[in-house]
Amino acid sequence: MLLHPDDALRLIDSIDLRLPPERVALAAALGRIPLRDAVSLLDQPPFDKATMDGFAYAIAGGGLAETGDSFALVGLSAAGAPPSPALSPGQCVRIMTGAPVPEGACAVHRVELAEVEGDRVRIAAREIEANIRRRGDNSRAGAELFPKRPLRPQDLALLAANGIVEIEVAKRPRAVVVSTGDELEAAGDQLAPGRIYDSNGPLLVAQAAAFGCEASFGGIVDDDEEALREAIASAAERADLVLVSGGVSAGDFDFVPRAFERCGFSPLFRGLAMRPGRPAMLARRGAVLGYGMPGNPVAAFVNFEVLVKPLLRRISGHGYEARIEPARLASALSRRETDRVEFLPVSLARGVAAPLRYTGSTMLDVLARADAFVRLEIGQADIAGGTEVDARRI
Repeated sequence: MLLHPDDALRLIDSIDLRLPPERVALAAALGRIPLRDAVSLLDQPPFDKATMDGFAYAIAGGGLAETGDSFALVGLSAAGAPPSPALSPGQCVRIMTGAPVPEGACAVHRVELAEVEGDRVRIAAREIEANIRRRGDNSRAGAELFPKRPLRPQDLALLAANGIVEIEVAKRPRAVVVSTGDELEAAGDQLAPGRIYDSNGPLLVAQAAAFGCEASFGGIVDDDEEALREAIASAAERADLVLVSGGVSAGDFDFVPRAFERCGFSPLFRGLAMRPGRPAMLARRGAVLGYGMPGNPVAAFVNFEVLVKPLLRRISGHGYEARIEPARLASALSRRETDRVEFLPVSLARGVAAPLRYTGSTMLDVLARADAFVRLEIGQADIAGGTEVDARRI
């Protein structure tokens, strides 16, 4: 009996396998996922700072200076220097953007709205802002900086601003991809009659690498059980996840499930109620997982998007949420067979999902034009044009 993909996801979520943690420097942390919540170590900013070049002044009782007010110029506050001495009412200091605001100052007046007359500064036009960023305005010490997610450049900047030089993350999963099929040739080789170039190898290596794996290609293997066993055994020695495309169904030359079992892998599921992507299997040998998927490229791609990504997140110690966007369907989606969950490709722009011409999972070119998939449930034959749908970004 075919397993519903949602049940497969629940099974994946129950896997008690997690890669060990490691500490990495910020320079090596791009795309990694912190194992703990990142919290601010300091108030940000850590002191009251000027947001403009100008003059920081003190007025008895506080408030903003009026046009014509005059202040005694008593010093300078520069960025990177210790704060200047506290100001008394009627005094001011020249101050640079980012410099500490002296104690007692109630505002910074922009330089272009002031006139310097010897050792006095006159307000030429009134300000409506204090032009001071107060200590802790951005965040307070102990506050969560951002949720646990793949670190982006701006996240690294925020960590650095808090004096953090390294962070604990899960090790990168190691994925080895094997392509199977007597019909496959490597790109660049002479293409013999009846043969095709392997696209799944580059596809799956790229998907795994883009998702934060250390991904490598284990080669093209013919439809030969012993050759497949050797390729899987070799890949399993250097991988946390062995990905095999092709040879997973029930045909005369579909040797992958048996080859996995001969390598000591125990099956967790085989066969999905999903289109494209029905011939699929997940197996485990100790700390190594094996995933077999169809040879047709769209089916392989959908398997990776729907099931392998959550699997990789699970062994990295995190949950996974697909990127779902609400969209209006530009035209109707329909299908003849409704016995499986189906993912149909769409282009997505400005909240409109436009179905793409799609006649089967060999249509690799459709992936180059697709931005998302729309899911049809078991028993659902069509979705009318204009319907609001959930588009799954890819």
